[in-house]
Amino acid sequence: MEEKKQAENEMDDDDIIEEFASGFCKAQNQTRMVMCELKVLSDGKKEIVSSDCAWGRCEHTKTCLLMGQIMNEL
Repeated sequence: MEEKKQAENEMDDDDIIEEFASGFCKAQNQTRMVMCELKVLSDGKKEIVSSDCAWGRCEHTKTCLLMGQIMNEL
């Protein structure tokens, strides 16, 4: 139990930031807002930890303009 608490404490909340993107989703054929959690690495770069859409598994991942907004900031 203590090991789990220690592992959770190793990642500060300051290391994770939330980004929002709004635009057209090809998979859902509608406009939507997507929330992503980005981890800030020690060198200042960011990587996507999670998103509330199917990005990465979606057939439109490579051409997604909605998530492209977030990817351009990485």
